Amino acid sequence: MPILMALHILSMFTMVTLFSGGELFYLFAIRERDVRALAWLHRTAERTRLGYVALGALVAGVAFGLLTAATGGLDFFDGWLIAAYLLVALFFVNAIMNGRGMIRLAEKAVEADAGQRPVEEVVGEVAAATNRITLLFAGNVAIFAAIILDMVLKPF
Repeated sequence: MPILMALHILSMFTMVTLFSGGELFYLFAIRERDVRALAWLHRTAERTRLGYVALGALVAGVAFGLLTAATGGLDFFDGWLIAAYLLVALFFVNAIMNGRGMIRLAEKAVEADAGQRPVEEVVGEVAAATNRITLLFAGNVAIFAAIILDMVLKPF
């Protein structure tokens, strides 16, 4: 069981680092209204396939977590685990909402960087979305903090 728990923790930290790190840099470019930086980030993320690596780490982390619970005699319906399931579901909803918005803006930034779309148009769209994207990112940070506290403290 300790090895499964260690693999669960390592996988989940990898996922959080990749997802949050990527979102954070996208957020920096968006808040600065830097279309070229946003385009570069998006092209780099697509080339390196970091999203797929993060998703793989998430799937591995969930699998190792379930295996840890199954082999460690934990009840899948303990309150703290149910809270974790709900928080993970909330993360998915929030990440999809934020990710779609960021990627849509980044794709437009790539077009603007290639001269296929006016840069000023993209800057306007970025400016209009900045507060929403910032709020959704802050939501993910809060969700991750809640998951960590739930896993460590097991309050229910």
